[in-house]
Amino acid sequence: MWSNVAEYFNSWIREERHLPITKLINSVRIKLMRKIAKRRELVNKWNGLICPKMESKLHDGFNTSRPWIVSSSGNDVYEVHSHPSVSVDISRRICSCGEWQLKAFPCAHAVGAIQKSGYDLSLFVDQYFYVQSYRESYSFPIYPIPSIWKPDCNVDGDSEVVIPHLSKKQPGRPNKKRIRLNGEKVRQITCSRCGKVGNHNKKSYYVNTV
Repeated sequence: MWSNVAEYFNSWIREERHLPITKLINSVRIKLMRKIAKRRELVNKWNGLICPKMESKLHDGFNTSRPWIVSSSGNDVYEVHSHPSVSVDISRRICSCGEWQLKAFPCAHAVGAIQKSGYDLSLFVDQYFYVQSYRESYSFPIYPIPSIWKPDCNVDGDSEVVIPHLSKKQPGRPNKKRIRLNGEKVRQITCSRCGKVGNHNKKSYYVNTV
């Protein structure tokens, strides 16, 4: 398991993540509203069947497969004489290199085999990469929440701001490093002072030895 999605989201709300919870939620809502509207305007300019980025990858796969020789084995099974050679079953959408099954998108071997078969290449691209699917994903807007009828924070001098509960400050410096996953490997470095390989360098040498 990886925490890449959580780390990316935390990086995306880097300026808002330290706000109070109500302001944090409202700030995230505004960021999402702007992003969805921006992508909706972008997809309305696309005229093709497949998203431009994925269509560019198809062209790259076609250019890569051009020097390869493709031999038909029957029943939509082909051998692509690349380095190394691979087997492609276009009816089952399987390539022995494994990339087609992993990404659900034709690899260069599959593109060469499909071109040899004479089928339309776009028929073997998953619906997920179609412009229509992208358009449907961002067709639902996030509506604004006006605050014109929202009461002021201060009414008759009494504050209505919800403050966080009291907490006891823990001893020592607060930990700002990411919590590592179980079994995650730590990159070993060579200390220029002691010459040993470990997880310290010249600056932290005295800290670790004291």
